Amino acid sequence: MQNITVWDALYLCFYGVSPEGDFSMSSFLFYVVVFMGYVYLFQMYITEYLSGRFYYTAIRYSSFFRWFARLGIRIGLGSFALLVALVVLIVIVGLASGQTLEPKISVYPALNINQVWFQFLFNGWLQIMNGVMIVFITAWMFKEVSYSLASQGVLVLAALPMVNIGGLFPSGLNSMGYVTGYWADVLRITGELSLYLLIELGIIMYLFRKKNMAFH
Repeated sequence: MQNITVWDALYLCFYGVSPEGDFSMSSFLFYVVVFMGYVYLFQMYITEYLSGRFYYTAIRYSSFFRWFARLGIRIGLGSFALLVALVVLIVIVGLASGQTLEPKISVYPALNINQVWFQFLFNGWLQIMNGVMIVFITAWMFKEVSYSLASQGVLVLAALPMVNIGGLFPSGLNSMGYVTGYWADVLRITGELSLYLLIELGIIMYLFRKKNMAFH
């Protein structure tokens, strides 16, 4: 019998969905709670921020772009710190449960461990930042919190394999179910998430220039 590694736990915990439609409800819900949970916390923060302190901040920085750059750095570092903390937590719990640190996925030997790490840390970071930017755009344009909540609901639904056919939408793409053992598939996800993120940033820059903001 093969030894179960902590990386097996990482892979299985964040399996999420797969392009073939394989997923369990418990795995999907865990994925949603972890990754969309961070986006939801950001939504709560930015909604409250835009309704109060933002005007003082805008005066202080005298530029939407400068303020957004500072905000983006903080959120980006926070999301990466979350992913690292999750890895550390899984390693600690795994070792306490008798799992090993051997760098392999024993439940799926065809997978490259480096692809799993890359998918979780880098593509995971890109996935979170996509969700954050979409929520930011919605909160900037609409005063009602319901719009931001609705955008998160759409992201959750878009992650379902029966909806996100071909992985066209920037949702759920950092699921371990998308790791096939081929670097081309992992890097395709990186390129897609990066492209969507650039588009979202372009929209934000346009809104800043036009000063199109809902009065909160």
